[in-house]
Amino acid sequence: MRMGIQILSLRPGQVGGQEVLVRRLMVRMAPMLGRDRLVVFVRPELASEPDWRPVLDHPGIETAVDRPEEHYGEGYGEWSLQILRDAVLDVVFFPLFFFFPRPLPIPVAVHVPDLQHEFHPENFSPEQLAWRRERIPESVAMADAVITGSEFSAATLRERLHADPRRLHVIPNGGFLPEEIGAAGEKKGVGSPFLKPPEGSSTKEAVKMASDPICPDLPFVFYPAADWPHKNHETLLRAMAILAGRGRAEHLVLTGMLSQSGERLHALADGLGVSGRVHFLGNVEQDRVIGLYRRARLLVFPSRFEGFGLPLVEAMQLGCPIVASRAPAVVETAGDAAVFCDDSPEAWADALASTLDSPELLADLRRRGSARAAAFDWDQAATRCLGLLRELGGKGRHRA
Repeated sequence: MRMGIQILSLRPGQVGGQEVLVRRLMVRMAPMLGRDRLVVFVRPELASEPDWRPVLDHPGIETAVDRPEEHYGEGYGEWSLQILRDAVLDVVFFPLFFFFPRPLPIPVAVHVPDLQHEFHPENFSPEQLAWRRERIPESVAMADAVITGSEFSAATLRERLHADPRRLHVIPNGGFLPEEIGAAGEKKGVGSPFLKPPEGSSTKEAVKMASDPICPDLPFVFYPAADWPHKNHETLLRAMAILAGRGRAEHLVLTGMLSQSGERLHALADGLGVSGRVHFLGNVEQDRVIGLYRRARLLVFPSRFEGFGLPLVEAMQLGCPIVASRAPAVVETAGDAAVFCDDSPEAWADALASTLDSPELLADLRRRGSARAAAFDWDQAATRCLGLLRELGGKGRHRA
């Protein structure tokens, strides 16, 4: 059977956890292919990424490399269909919210991680909102299977988009792959805390500092998240200011993509007087992220909306206790392995202080997290996803 994964819209480092999800899923699917073949439609800049090369070079995987923007215009729909025809596919999987063109002459699976725009339209530009409202509902209605990562997201797909329950599949994500954790442990100096980069230094320079072991005993809490509005960095910064006012020593380390919001967050940290203890590192290597989880006192996760919450699983795997928001998918993913917090700076400051000051609670959170992390496994996710694609491909309609 020939199966496709269409990720031409995926640009490296720009879609947060979705890129990690797709890559780890493919890493686990590849050895399971047997005599089947997986055709991956991918941009050249992603195909050349070091993190992607091992899976794309697997003998069971073929790559179709192109830049979709070079085909934009009147003939874009026909081009999008022709590349699928040329690959002679039995089924195709679109893991990034929608598929195009619609409909397709072969079975289609689409992964829709969340419907944030239905709950927080204020977080999107008018163009982004129109894009989501045009593409996602039609894709959900026309797909042969809709995959999502949590029961919360499945419920929203049923309620908001009237997704057919018979075609809706909840396949939870995993966390780090064991080999990713093992590789990070072999590297010297991984995860040492970092001082704030000098004034005017670039994100690239900040990332370079990740190789330098600075202040190894510096106590810090960790939040790996792009600076998108729903990630709620502002509340966390204000909570850190409250803690600083109480004389506490903890620092805050932030990783993840920095957009235009990053300047506003830097200004807020300066205005609150905490710029010396808040460290914006931008995108850093995965090895460094693993080290940060291991050395952090806590994972702090104030996000106001999630479809799953990948860092929660990663923290649980690595023994990092969690204080998190009460967003429904966050509570679902973390289960009994987190302290949950109301959405105000005062509540966050109190929750962080009380958790950090309780060795018994920290030990209990680590124990609960380790047990809960076992429920999130990429082998299981890949087995279910591959089984679903084979089932769809076996039913067929006719090949593209």
